[in-house]
Order: sequence, then structure tokens, then C-alpha cells
Amino acid sequence: MAATAAAVVTRPIAPEQASLWSDAWRRLRRNRLALAGVIYLTLVVIVALVSAVWTPYSTFQVGVGIPYAAPNAHHLLGVDGLGRDTLSRLMAGAQISLIVGIGTQILVLAVGVPIGLAAGYFRGAFDQVVTFLINLFYGIPDLLVALILVFLLGPSLTNIIIAIAVTRWMDMARLVRGQTLSLREREFIEAARAAGAKPAKILFGHILPNALGPIIVQATFGVPAAILFEAFLSFLGLGVPPPTPTWGGMAAEGIVTIRISPAMVIAPSIALSLTLMAFNFLGDGLRDALDPRGRR
Repeated sequence: MAATAAAVVTRPIAPEQASLWSDAWRRLRRNRLALAGVIYLTLVVIVALVSAVWTPYSTFQVGVGIPYAAPNAHHLLGVDGLGRDTLSRLMAGAQISLIVGIGTQILVLAVGVPIGLAAGYFRGAFDQVVTFLINLFYGIPDLLVALILVFLLGPSLTNIIIAIAVTRWMDMARLVRGQTLSLREREFIEAARAAGAKPAKILFGHILPNALGPIIVQATFGVPAAILFEAFLSFLGLGVPPPTPTWGGMAAEGIVTIRISPAMVIAPSIALSLTLMAFNFLGDGLRDALDPRGRR
């Protein structure tokens, strides 16, 4: 009996933690919509990588076909008003969408996670200041903030990523702050404090790993929001400057000639819609898979 008790006490924690993530992966694979989203997003990534080294025609070369030509054997998605191949530009536009979506979330994580951890753990005056800033940003329209920053910094890919991140960091900070407030009172955090662990060790070694599930889900939902925001800015003519192809910019160029060449609008719109739905399906699947109440 004593040997059995000792074996239970000395059992390592790592296998149990690994089984939790394995269980989440198993349940994610059973979600057909999430799995379809993963497959589609994998194809988008492959297309974006391939377009960096090869496209059917040069992305910027004009006159490769008859302007406003309908889809045909030589140009599967038709030709735009300058005679550029729509399929080639659509493939290159996938790069911009992924760079904007992922780049924005990297900035949001870099800003929102440390601020949320510090505000939730230390509380006091710093927490009050962070809460005030979060409420202040929520009171200002996102589009207004992004437009002001784009006007001040100038329209470029980097500046658009910064502008979108400025409008979205508070979502991540609020989530992480709430998770930290909940976790800081748990027994294992009290034990770490009693053992003399420093705040940095507690925050990044104990609290952050236990809050990764909601953070991953939030970041997954943030990617399509950033892609849609960039597409909207490009549609308004404030996105990445031409001739760099973006899905929003391509739709804006084609909207005025939709009766002549509907493929110019339909192709980027479908690509954008499918990508947004795929990320949302994946986010829903991750949320269900990482929900501890669903584990058996």
C-alpha cells in the first residue's frame, strides 16, 4: 500500500499535460468544419508560397491579355482592365492577406499578452490605467483610429499591420487579464509564491501556459478580422499601394466594371470569403477542443 501511494505521489505531471493537448487534437479532428478549414488554409498557404516564386503570368506585367477578357483557356479567371492575369494576381494577393493576418496577431500578442499578465497579476494602479485605456479604445471606432494612423504613417503594408494591431490589442489584453485574475488565486500559484518564485517566473512559467488555450483561440479569430479590415481599407483605396495585388484592392478595381467583367470582383470576393470562413471554422473548433468542460 505504501509503495502504491509513493508511486502516485511521484508520478510525473508531463504525461498528463501532454494527454490534454492530445485529447484536444483528437476532438479537433472530429470537427468536420474545423478540419475542412485546416485543409483549405493549408492550400492557401501553399498557394502563397508558390506565388512567391511562380505565377502563370507576371503579377505586375500589363498587356498579357485583352483587357476585361472573360475566363478562358489561357487566363482561367480572366484579365483585368490593364491586361493583367487575374489568377496570378489572386495568388499573389494570398501572400498579403496571410502577412496582414498573421503579422497583426504577432503584434497583438506581443503587446496584449504582457500587458494583460501584468495588469491581472499586480493589479492596483497599473491595472486601473490598463482598464481605462482598454475602455478608451473601445469607445473610439476602430476604422477611425486605423484611418488616422494610415494618414499619419502613410499607406504601406507595415503601417497597415501596425494600424490594425493598434485597434485590436485591447481584446487580447482584456482576455489575458481576466485569465490572470482567475489563475492568480489558484493553489499552484500560491505554492509557487510560497516557494519563493519571482513574479516573472510565475507569470510566464505558470500562468501563461495555463492560459494558452483561450489565447490561441482569440488569436485564431483575430486573423480573419485583420484580413477583413485590410480588405476594407484596400477597397477604400487606403490599403497597400498599387500595383501590389490585394484581394480587397482587386475587388475595388472590379466593382466599377462588374457588368463588363464580373470575374474581377467574384474571384477575389470568393477567395476572401472562403478564407474568412475557414479561419472562423478553425477558431470554433479550437474553442470546443480546448474547452476543459468537454474533456472526458
